[in-house]
Amino acid sequence: MRTCRNLVILILLSWESTLPSVAYAGPTTLAAKEAAEMIMRKFGKEAAEEGVEKLAIRIEALALKYGDDAMAVARRGGPRALRAVEMAGSQGAVATKLLAREGDKALWIVEHPERLKLFSSYGDDAATAMLNHKALAEPLLSAFRKPAAQALAQLDGRNARRLAMMANEGSLAQIGRTDALLGVVGRYGNRAMDFIWKNKKALAATAALTAFLANPEPFIDGTVKLARDFARPVAETIGGEAAKRADWTWLGVTAVVMLGCYASFKFYVRERLRAMFVRRV
Repeated sequence: MRTCRNLVILILLSWESTLPSVAYAGPTTLAAKEAAEMIMRKFGKEAAEEGVEKLAIRIEALALKYGDDAMAVARRGGPRALRAVEMAGSQGAVATKLLAREGDKALWIVEHPERLKLFSSYGDDAATAMLNHKALAEPLLSAFRKPAAQALAQLDGRNARRLAMMANEGSLAQIGRTDALLGVVGRYGNRAMDFIWKNKKALAATAALTAFLANPEPFIDGTVKLARDFARPVAETIGGEAAKRADWTWLGVTAVVMLGCYASFKFYVRERLRAMFVRRV
């Protein structure tokens, strides 16, 4: 009996050892293997070069670091997305978050260290700006930081190009108080940018800019006219200066004419006197 019992135990142990290892795997390991198998089917040759086991190990490692978002990244983006997260290093968490939310289109940011740094520094507005406006957004974000991110996130393509042109041509710097101006764009979006673009010369005047930044909505809505309330005094000043110059010019011309007349009259009198003297003699 004892021999039979030992034999049964040995058979059971032997059978147990042949069971698949996944029977003892945790939920993360199982999910990683399932994700790897799905990637094999979805990405074909690109994934086949690595194989299910290696893919599952990589996915599991990322899932342990970054949670369920890593699984979502793997399923949606395949080997390329996994590679992008692994290469992100210390920015891996933000890269995973962005890819899980935006999908493959966010690879344009995640695969480029400087763009990923901009997203990490200035948040979701920076991501929206770069995804919507691509390379146009990058120099603006680098130069004007979070205010530019907030502004660009609210703009359509045309107004984003206008903002970039103002930065490149120097009119944005000429206006001054750029962070505050971009803050207005971040609050009012395309309407604010339309106004700034049309009035960029007038806004270069300190009084006009101060009034606009203090209460931008009436200007944007057209309740208050920047040209009427601020450009007219400038025009009047210029007109006054022109008038002063005109007055001096007129006085000068008048003086020359009068001197000419005096000289002519003096010459005429002298000649008349001489003629009279000659006739008497």
